Amino acid sequence: MTEPVDILHPSVAEMLKAMEKVFREFGLDYFLVGALARDIRLSSHKDFTAKRKTKDIDIAVMLDNEEQFYAIKYALVATGDFEESEYKAIKLIYKGGIEVDLLPFGEIENEDRELELSRHALLVMDMSGFKEVHPFVDTLTIAEGLSLSVCTLEGLVILKLIASDDNPSRTKDITDIEHFLEVYFELNSDEIYSGYLDIMDIYNTGSSIYLPLVSARVVGRKMKTILSGHDETTEHIKTILNKRPVATWQAMLDGLNDE
Repeated sequence: MTEPVDILHPSVAEMLKAMEKVFREFGLDYFLVGALARDIRLSSHKDFTAKRKTKDIDIAVMLDNEEQFYAIKYALVATGDFEESEYKAIKLIYKGGIEVDLLPFGEIENEDRELELSRHALLVMDMSGFKEVHPFVDTLTIAEGLSLSVCTLEGLVILKLIASDDNPSRTKDITDIEHFLEVYFELNSDEIYSGYLDIMDIYNTGSSIYLPLVSARVVGRKMKTILSGHDETTEHIKTILNKRPVATWQAMLDGLNDE
């Protein structure tokens, strides 16, 4: 993938460098998800680079327990650049302007794959999918002097499928997935021609959605690889896809089921 160019708002780049320094001191494993990861991935093709530079920042952080979460959170606050949000335990505000959500996953999750933070008002979040997509992230240079791990597009699809199922009112996740499928072939044509040529023979080339169908099947196969060994999450994703009888979503499901 071509490294993304000039996609970060300067204040976001500054904030990420400040966070990266603290995370490095704690020896943390973390990666970008959400809108920024989406924009970074899409920016590998100049035609799909976001017109507006997002200030919507989500960072997945692998943690062992709640105490470790608060240690990191307060270390960031102690820099003087971050302040706590009074509304949400996982949210920090950088220099009064940029909101960033820290999304803890890993051993901190309970047996139901949930994050529970109880020090203040109880917060419970479904963290399914984060451990699964984590081994497949890439490290990309996203600004001068700043290289960070970024969730793959296929990983983002998994996370967005789960998020949309948890909260059906979040229609933006569905919109993002459908946009990914629309542009995926142009982003990955070389890889598809070299590694997934059989899929191109499955669908009717005269179909107006031929390329999105091919892309969806490829995404489904890649999701299968990501989810290998995680049977419960695989079945969860299949159930979500089955709920939406749209051709491209069924193609993703077929890819998940391919041998």
